[in-house]
Amino acid sequence: MKTIPKQLFRVFLFAVILSIAAVCVYYNITQKSDDYTKTLPKIMENVTFLNIIIFVMTLPAMFLVNPQYWNNRVVRFLLYFGGSVVFIITALSMKISPPVRVVYLMTGGIFLVVHAIFYYLLVKKR
Repeated sequence: MKTIPKQLFRVFLFAVILSIAAVCVYYNITQKSDDYTKTLPKIMENVTFLNIIIFVMTLPAMFLVNPQYWNNRVVRFLLYFGGSVVFIITALSMKISPPVRVVYLMTGGIFLVVHAIFYYLLVKKR
């Protein structure tokens, strides 16, 4: 279970890269603009900050190093996926404009999917 910190960091890195790519594609489709000189750094910064927020929300997964928590499947799911799911629920309930909500949901969804893939690999390894 000592691989959980490394795994969370890998999830963060992959999620940041995929989220930036997805939000850039979304921006290109919705805005139809060729000027990325000012928007690309802002997209990268904002998506990275959103992923940092989700990463901090998933830090309770570090408690899974304790075998008592790991062996209880319900507690394992709550600790492992709770932060990502709460972020998505919060993004759905916030009063923000629809394009911003889409970016939040894309970022949260990508983080959740990457997190689930790494969870599957972790459980498969055991």
